[in-house]
Amino acid sequence: MSKLDLRQFNVREAEWESEAAVISNIRRLVFIIEQQVPKDDEWDGRDEESWHFLATDETDEPIGTARLLPDGQIGRMAVLEKYRGRGIGRVLLEQAVDKARHLSMKEVFLHAQTHALPFYEKAGFETHGDEFKEAGIAHKKMVMQLPPLGDNVQRRQAVDTDVEWEIKPFDTSEVNWDSQGKQIRVIRQNILVRELGLPASVIEDDVDASAIHWVAQDDTGQCVGCIRMTIDGEISCLAVLPEHRNNSIEHSLIDLAVSKAQRFELDEIHAVALGEASDLFRDAGFEASGDVSSEHDVNRQEFTKHLERDFEIPSAHELIGTEVSDVVYSLGEDNQYILLRREEDFRNVILEMCCQARHSIRIYSPVLNHKLFHNEEFKQICSAFARRNKYTFIDVLLYDSHRVVKNSHALLEISRKLSSSIRFKIVHPELRQQNHEYFIVDEISLIYRLDHETYEGYANFREVTDSSRLTRQFVRAWESGLNDPNLRTLRI
Repeated sequence: MSKLDLRQFNVREAEWESEAAVISNIRRLVFIIEQQVPKDDEWDGRDEESWHFLATDETDEPIGTARLLPDGQIGRMAVLEKYRGRGIGRVLLEQAVDKARHLSMKEVFLHAQTHALPFYEKAGFETHGDEFKEAGIAHKKMVMQLPPLGDNVQRRQAVDTDVEWEIKPFDTSEVNWDSQGKQIRVIRQNILVRELGLPASVIEDDVDASAIHWVAQDDTGQCVGCIRMTIDGEISCLAVLPEHRNNSIEHSLIDLAVSKAQRFELDEIHAVALGEASDLFRDAGFEASGDVSSEHDVNRQEFTKHLERDFEIPSAHELIGTEVSDVVYSLGEDNQYILLRREEDFRNVILEMCCQARHSIRIYSPVLNHKLFHNEEFKQICSAFARRNKYTFIDVLLYDSHRVVKNSHALLEISRKLSSSIRFKIVHPELRQQNHEYFIVDEISLIYRLDHETYEGYANFREVTDSSRLTRQFVRAWESGLNDPNLRTLRI
């Protein structure tokens, strides 16, 4: 058995924006130093638009990398010398091919060094064309045709009543253009350009940077649909991959945009329906505001929806009946450790921090204790906070969803109405070494207990060092976290 067996190395998708230095270092060691590839050839300026994959050893040290370009080319496959021959390159290649399939690419290709041809042939690639030189090294082009993904089968959860609950086999969420624009561009290219025949200018335009975007992801976390809305309520660029249509994804994306417009207190919103999307907007309560026209041989129709303001957002202190002048500790100002020794101590300080939260609440809790996080005051405060504006969010990491789903939970209830602002994930099993629980507000205030089963811990309304450290830990756990279908929106 090789030193790196099944559980001794890991391969995951990496973010170029945050892990460029790590990926670049591996490629520098393998290509520039070992293989003497010229620097100008290695750094081709295409890394930002690519998808990257990173292999790490049992101590989480980076040992290999690969990338996938938007045109389907797999390349920059590099594994550090002492780790070769252990299957790492094969897994990197499989990850890149799998990513391409989920992006609905029809084929992938690569430029293989001639000595590596058997490796790629064994993986299913076929040689195309003659040998050529790249960076002074002999290569051949190799291609693999990709079969389409099968349709997702909706799973159903049996209950003891005559009511049938259906779990949606997809997630929807609001995303940032800078971090998710690459995947959105691929979806638009496949649907709006290739399928509908619109010009390439629809893949990205000047509106995208300032617009609000939502995506739908399948069971594996791959992007399968998208939509956008400007801050003044113009909805456009609805696109869903063919194999995922008629699965409520289009309706969910439209509903997210409408909900966001209501939170912005807009009086009306407008939408542009392309192709067969007109029925989708009619189903969502939109009315046609213009006749059907043709744009590049594609039907185009404008729709309008008038919005009713069905809620007023009170302040968190109004919800729990306190005045701001009664606050003992101020968020971001009072740097004082507060010892917590009782359930009531924890519950009170959680409510107070939530009342003062401005933009973010992060909860890392193995079981999301009902005594602390499941009460009417906490529910109302979190609901008001999540609705405040487009920047506020609540992220929750759990070890197990069983108790939350079985016994219901205040946060889970409101997350199903405000899924773009309140999100749940399950901590990856390999990262569950500790039994602690922490609660971070605005990345500056903190509630912490070493053991989530005992009421002993502390709070601090201005603890920059520990809050920053635990925020980084939370983000790492969130990026590798699992999407549990039991936490997704249920509908009767």
